[in-house]
Order: sequence, then structure tokens, then C-alpha cells
Amino acid sequence: MVLGAPSPVVTELAVLRGRSAILILGANQAPPRLHDSRVTGRESHGIHVGELEGTPHIVLEGADPRGVIYAIYSFSDEFLDVPPLWYWSGWKPKRRNAIEVPADTVRLFPPAYVRWRAWFNNDTDFLTPWRERSPANDHAVYETVLRLKYNTYEIGSVADLRRDSPPFAVNPDAAGAHARGLVITHHHTSPLGSSLRDWDAFWRRQGREPAPLTVSAHANLAAFWRYHAETAKRAGFEQVWTIVFRGAGDIPFWQTFRDAPAETAARAQIISDMLRAQVAIVKEVTADPAPDMRTTLYNEGSTMFAAGLLRPPAEPTLIWNFVAARRDHFPAEDVRGFKAPPDRLIGYYLNFQFTSSGSHLAAAEGPWKMAANYRIVDATGDRPLAFTVVNAGNIREHLAELSANADMMWRFREFDADEFLRRFCARYFGAAQAAEAAELYRAYYQAYWTQKPSDIPGFARQYLFQDMRYARAVEMLLKDMAAGIHRPNPLDGHPLDRPDTGGGYFRVELRPGDANQVAALLRGTAESGRQFAAIVAQADALMPRIAPEGRVFFDDNLRLRARVMQQLNSLLHESTLAYQAYGNQEARRRHLAAAVGCVESVRAMLDLTQHRTFAGWYDSDRVFGLDALRDKLRQEIASGR
Repeated sequence: MVLGAPSPVVTELAVLRGRSAILILGANQAPPRLHDSRVTGRESHGIHVGELEGTPHIVLEGADPRGVIYAIYSFSDEFLDVPPLWYWSGWKPKRRNAIEVPADTVRLFPPAYVRWRAWFNNDTDFLTPWRERSPANDHAVYETVLRLKYNTYEIGSVADLRRDSPPFAVNPDAAGAHARGLVITHHHTSPLGSSLRDWDAFWRRQGREPAPLTVSAHANLAAFWRYHAETAKRAGFEQVWTIVFRGAGDIPFWQTFRDAPAETAARAQIISDMLRAQVAIVKEVTADPAPDMRTTLYNEGSTMFAAGLLRPPAEPTLIWNFVAARRDHFPAEDVRGFKAPPDRLIGYYLNFQFTSSGSHLAAAEGPWKMAANYRIVDATGDRPLAFTVVNAGNIREHLAELSANADMMWRFREFDADEFLRRFCARYFGAAQAAEAAELYRAYYQAYWTQKPSDIPGFARQYLFQDMRYARAVEMLLKDMAAGIHRPNPLDGHPLDRPDTGGGYFRVELRPGDANQVAALLRGTAESGRQFAAIVAQADALMPRIAPEGRVFFDDNLRLRARVMQQLNSLLHESTLAYQAYGNQEARRRHLAAAVGCVESVRAMLDLTQHRTFAGWYDSDRVFGLDALRDKLRQEIASGR
């Protein structure tokens, strides 16, 4: 890619015959006079120049296999000019005839602050078909995980239970991650890497009719979990086992198991019993008295923990993994009120997006809010965070945030969001424009409507109106219009605005001067829309001065995302004006037509990002539902109401 020809790989130094080379060394592999003892500790790595028999060599050294991988990718970034996001950013590495490394080069990367740094993709309506399009696309996901120096890959089920697969076959995604040296962990609905959606398939593979799902049938559940644990063990996966008990999907267990009790305390006791049973299975299958494990305190688990009803097993190697609050991105009540004992391992799961109500087309949280989350959780204990996992859905929309998260998890205490963003902008857009581009990113994140004031002291931008909320709010308005209803607070009563789903779907609170939600919507969308419009204008002016190799990424990641958010604010604003024009058919039709134009503008902005390998990226949109939203608006216009 850089030299224009494959680089030969040799395993014997004698083959070099005095020629300089890149020596890739693992632990205890360094020949005399080239060993750098400073590369010590899990995953630590380094780059330096050493001399062997009078010949200088570039030495890439790692304390263990992943350290070696990180050393190679660090060298690729700094000396080959291939940054971690090259595949996603449209980066074109420059062809060179030679690679020059100063003789005094010494780059040392000590062990990461966070032991397990996990990457999880969920709601992958764009990513999944794109990965299936080519082996290169599929490989790019794993490569990017490693280039950013994450080390753990979160999946759902580890097992492949398709009818034609052999016993103990593994999920291809898990196998792909493992083959590249990544640790495997599991989703918070996947105890020991299982999924209740495979329950029937599992029993039929055993030659039996599916057993009923009951909490009293411990032996059936244990057999199901043990099969998945044995599948991972036979595959040789390095694992952080997920110990959790939930329903068939992202729901509490009592919505799946027909004999579940109704009382909260009894439900918490069942979860506790199931967690202990899973720990026992892991120890049995692995023959390890202290396996690496984590439990995830998600939704109902978080509520029960905060109420003191649920405490995970006190296993010394079981990480208590807390989770950001439901539908918004801040530490929930359970972790804010918790002080970890000295020996307790703590983790944190942060979403950069949420199904149906979060960021899907454009990033919203930013590195400052991400850092504020982790600082709060890290402060609950005296030991460093043991495990972190970040959920970024389709990846492409959250590349800056994924990079910031990776950087923080490696050098947690030194991390500064402003300094990171300046370095990020210098790397991808050119040093000359880094400060201006970084300020534009800050303005972009600040432009989001904060529809509710923060209620955690010192925690800025706690509540945000992310892009998915715009789509769902317009649907709520259209639902009322179709029914001939006009309410002062039309966002109340969303189907998912229930206690068991975390409530607070929109979280629109009135400010001084707001008579009702309609007024709040008009005010908030007007303010946010103006801010995004200003960012678009500044980005347009900055674009010609961005380094040529960074213009595609600047356009895709910032300028066009700001345009998308500008249009989404206009969409909801026009839809609210149409809602307000109750009884005025002409005004309603005019505002709805403007709203249709906004949807089409969003689609046009997204289309501009669909180039080269990303052609057709948004064709599989099903989560946001742009086309469906446009059709609903047109139907309301056609109704003549």
C-alpha cells in the first residue's frame, strides 16, 4: 500500500545478509543488543532503532502477542502515515520509495489503564450488509478495533446453531475476532454467550422437543448455558464471561419466563440464584477457579441494585459492570450511590447510541461527556476500572467518539478531551487547521438541543435531543393529526415511555416562556437549528483549507452531519407548526410539504457520504426510517385534514 509491493516476511536473521529490516519481536524473542527491557507489562509495546552486527534495524516489540500487534499498528500510523481510521476516512497513503526512521527513535507505550477495553456494535442496519459485501469490509472492522487498541470484542451468541452446522460450531463473527487475537465477551442479553432466541434450535439439535422456558427448570437452563460455555472453550476463545439473567431479547426475564414471580424482591432473588449457577458452570467448564467474568447491571438490574435488592456474587474475578442511564448517556443512580470495596472490580458500559431514541445518523455525545461518564464511575473505587465497553452501532457515524474512547481507556489519568480533539484534527485534517477544526467539533456537539436541564451537579449536557428523537417526535405528531387530535403536550404517552423501559422517551421540559410542549418544541428546534446552520457556514469556509487528504473525512464526519442536524431541526419545527395549525388546512399542508423537503434534504446529505466503498451505505436504513417518515408526511398531506 505504501511501498507499492508486498514486503517479504522472513524468520531467520541470516537471510538479511547485513540489510536493514523491520524486526518484529515478541516477549523473550529479542536477540542480543536489541532487547528493550522497558517494554514490560500486559500489552505494552515500543518502537526503537537497534543495531545488530553493525546493521541498524527498526525494532517493533511487544510484551505479548497483542502488544506486538499494537506495535505494528503504531508504526503504521506514525511512520507509514496510515492512521487508525484510514479505511473509514477515505485516506490515501502516499507512495514512498523508502521509509526513514531517525536513529534516536524511542516510542514506549506502557500498559493500558483499563484492562479490558471492549467494542460492541448494536443496531447495525447499515454495518451488517456492508460487512457482508466484501471480505475487505469485514476485515476492516477487526483491524480498526486493533488499530485503536481495543482488545475485547462483544458479541451475542458464541454458538452457531443452524441446522446444517456441526456440534459446537461457533459464531463466525466471534471466530473472526478470536483469529485476530481479540478477547471475546458477550452482550447483556447473552449469559455465557447464549441467546434465548436459540432455545428451540438448541433442543432440536439435541433430538428433543423444546423444553418450556421456566425459572424452575434449572437443569434445562444449565444444559443450555453449559453447551455455549463448552463451545467457547473448545474454540479456544480468550473470554471475559458475561454472567447475566434476562429475557429473550433486551427485556427483563419475567417478560419471557411464564412462572416468574410478580414481586420485585423475589425477581431479584431469582437473578442472584441464576448468576451463581452460571459462575459455577464457567468454573466447571474451564477448570479455572478464578475465571475472568463480568455481570452487566442493565435496566432492571440497575434499578434493583440501586434499591439494594440485587448484589452480584462476590467473586474476586467477577467485574460489576455498571451501565449508562436508560435513553440518555450519564451514570445511573446505582453507580452514583455506590462506593466499591477495596477488592471489587468495576466496569462501565457506555452507549454512543440508543435503539430508537439515540444517535443513529449523527454523533451527539462527544469526548467531554464520554470522559465525564467514566470519571464518575472510576471514582467509585480505589482500583482502576477493570472493564469498559462502548456501543457505537454502525461505527461510521461515531468515529471521533470511538477514537476518543480508545485513547482515554489507554491513558485514563492523562486524557484531556480538548487536547485529544486537537490531536485528532491534526492527524486527519492537517496541523495548520487543527485548532479551528477542533473548535468547530466543540460547537457541533454544543449545538444539540438540551431539552431538559442537567440534574447531576457539574454534569453538562446530560440530556440531549439526538437524531432518533426527531424522527419519533414527528411520528407522534402525525399520529395525533391522523386521529384529528390536538394536544398542548403531544409527546406525552409514547408507547415506550414506560417505567419498565426506563421512561423519559423525549424528556422535554418546559422553560420560562413555554406554555406547553408545542412551544418548547418550536423554541428548541429554532435555537438548535440556528446553531447548526452557523456551523455549516463555518465548515463551508474551512473546507478549502483542510489538508487534501482529510477533506473527505471532514465532509463526511462533521460538515455533512451538521447539515443533517440542521435539517432535522427544520423537520421537527415545520411538523410542529403543522400540528399547531389545527383547523387551518392550507397552513398545515404548507408546513407538512416543507417537512417533506427536510426529509429529502437529509437523504441528499447522507447520499453525499455514500462514496467509494461506502456506496449504498444508507440503503438498508430501517432503524431511523427516513423513507417511512417521508411517506407518512405525504399521506397526511394527501388526507386533506
